[in-house]
Amino acid sequence: MVVRPDTLIERPMADAKIVTIRAYITKIKPVLLWLIGLWLAYRLMTNGIKKFDPAGMWTNAFIRWGYPEWFRILIGGLEVLGGALVILPRVRHIGAMLLFLIMIGALSTRIINGTSPDDAFTIAFYAACFLYLAAHHEGAARTPEIKN
Repeated sequence: MVVRPDTLIERPMADAKIVTIRAYITKIKPVLLWLIGLWLAYRLMTNGIKKFDPAGMWTNAFIRWGYPEWFRILIGGLEVLGGALVILPRVRHIGAMLLFLIMIGALSTRIINGTSPDDAFTIAFYAACFLYLAAHHEGAARTPEIKN
């Protein structure tokens, strides 16, 4: 079926609703991004702090994976730093990119050394969230609007 342009019916009410929904989403987006960042920061900062414990499970894991002790401390510190940066909107993209790279390293380590699918999925999910946060920050380039 071919629709000719002269037979289309304009729908101003539907367009107005779409504009209203877009405006609402634009208003709540910063709050949603901050809440997502807060949750991710809590998760990563908690794990980062646990990496400082010499008797903790992370010490044995890093040894089993063949990493030196200083590397566990470095990763823990970077996770805490990245988590703190993710909470702050102006530097969220820096913290998110740092944590994204850490998650890629974690995923690679787990795949090389064997891991459960659930563990791999969780790490990949975190990596995707951090990549999203890195791409959607206040100074990000906006997609140009097409004007008719």
